[in-house]
Amino acid sequence: MIDFSQIGKFSWGYRFLNAYFKFNHNHIYYKECRVINQKNVPKKGTPTFVIANHQNGLTDALALLYIYADNRQPVFIARGDIFKKEWVAKLLRFLKILPTFRGRDGDRSDIRANSNTFAIAADLLKKGGTLVMFPEAAHQHGNYLGDFKKGFPRIVFQAEEYADFALNLQILPVNLYYDNYYSFRTRLLITIGEPFQANDFFEQYKKEQNQAYLDFNAFAREKLRMITLDEDREFFHEYDQIRTMLRKERIFNKGEDTNDLVIRQKEDFKIVAELDALKKEDPVRFGKLMEDTKEYLAGLRQLNLRDWLIGKEITCCSLWMKSLLFILLFPLFLFGWINNILPFSFPTILKKKIKDTQLHASINFAPSAILTFPLMYIIVGTLAWIISGKFWFAIVYILAAYLSLIPFYAYRKGVAKLKASYRYRKMKKKNNPILQKLLLLKERIVLLG
Repeated sequence: MIDFSQIGKFSWGYRFLNAYFKFNHNHIYYKECRVINQKNVPKKGTPTFVIANHQNGLTDALALLYIYADNRQPVFIARGDIFKKEWVAKLLRFLKILPTFRGRDGDRSDIRANSNTFAIAADLLKKGGTLVMFPEAAHQHGNYLGDFKKGFPRIVFQAEEYADFALNLQILPVNLYYDNYYSFRTRLLITIGEPFQANDFFEQYKKEQNQAYLDFNAFAREKLRMITLDEDREFFHEYDQIRTMLRKERIFNKGEDTNDLVIRQKEDFKIVAELDALKKEDPVRFGKLMEDTKEYLAGLRQLNLRDWLIGKEITCCSLWMKSLLFILLFPLFLFGWINNILPFSFPTILKKKIKDTQLHASINFAPSAILTFPLMYIIVGTLAWIISGKFWFAIVYILAAYLSLIPFYAYRKGVAKLKASYRYRKMKKKNNPILQKLLLLKERIVLLG
């Protein structure tokens, strides 16, 4: 294993790459990337341990990289199995990522290597650095908070022990709330909670370490859970669907902005709390609601429809007007297609080999930002320079190609929704029995919910 002891050292190369990634992450990949309660972030130089829910692969880490107003370079801890090849380990070291091994990731020598990782992490914190970790040790497959592993409290107590329990380590809980896990041009809300300390567990740690790990994990998990959407693990698909059905109408009826992420998250918390209460107070009604929702989801998959269409009134006039608009905008789309379709499609090829859909957003972003889009723009810019003979024209063309990515994607998405609307209207006119069942189920779910 390569040496990670200097991983906390400031890197200008990393800073340059970080600035490039930050712009693409915050302004291109996401339509909105919003941070609230940034005032809770401890000042640079304060020993800080950031913990967060983990649901979306690499994009979770990127979100936590950009919550700071200063130029600090936090160090991340990730699962050790991705460090097996030396060149990968060196790249990850450059990206300030430390390995930690789980039982299923390696042999006993790998597990023993955790002691070195924990020592480096503790030393980093002692020097006033910022460390980032997902205590669940793996991304979850829904909007719920998994169990915390022992690596997190081990680092906390070891860092404090190195400083004679006078470090006053600030543990910062952060919640990541995605409008949509998988798609380009969606929105992300980052909520920063109030920092807390492990001081109340020091005496217990000195007497019984393992129990201190367990108790502090439970304490820290509850701190994070207070700002995190934590759905029932058994029914998280059903919870997601019910939230989608109820949220927009409830917010609209209050006269509030249905697109405001803070308001949406607040309403989601209320809906989840209501469903949890229903499960305790009326398990029969809750069971029926889950059964109906599960059947509803199966029907949507069978017809290849989205929930937003079910029950919507779609007229011929509206379809024709939208069709005409897309015809008029086709030249703009064509320019975007020519300059973006190859790099845009490349992640799709990779995603076919990755069954874990929670990693798809990472595949969408990382290869595109690092390789495919920059390479494509260099190629088209060079061709523009050769054809025009003017360097300034090549620069303008590259900028235009880059900016055309957003309308290109919006057009593709709009056309897909228009085609789905035509299909839905046709099914409705023909009284498709599955669609009729979906309409009844949706009405029943809304009433039960």
